Amino acid sequence: MATAAVSQSNDDLGKLVLRVTVGALIVFHGLALATGDNGIPNNLVRWGLPAQLMWVGFLVEFFGGVGMILGIYARLGGFALGVFMMLALFMAHSGLMGSQNHWFMVANNPAGNHWDHYFLETQMFYMLGAFAVALLGAGRHGLNIGGKWN
Repeated sequence: MATAAVSQSNDDLGKLVLRVTVGALIVFHGLALATGDNGIPNNLVRWGLPAQLMWVGFLVEFFGGVGMILGIYARLGGFALGVFMMLALFMAHSGLMGSQNHWFMVANNPAGNHWDHYFLETQMFYMLGAFAVALLGAGRHGLNIGGKWN
């Protein structure tokens, strides 16, 4: 009986660490969009889309991240962020829409003094971490608002 309680407590703590890590880090991306990062709007215009679509990115990244951190509709925030990241990866890194195909690229290390790394490791972290939050939920630690979507 005590083992099950400790196991559940560890599960909930793991969920907390995951959702706060993914949520806190993605919130900064949302804030960058809102405060003038021109990379996303420039890409949208280059692809023939309105630059104002960047506000969708802000909404998903900022409010989805805050929801995950606080445990408010954490599953919904994780799912929205995961889908958003899938679309962003497809648009910016698939080789379509004038982008370069980065799916199987290793980033060059110009200094040559350490291992090279997978080109899309950060994007994959956000996407897969968000889907993990969507699948696992928020756990007991948080505001627990959102019913089955938390």
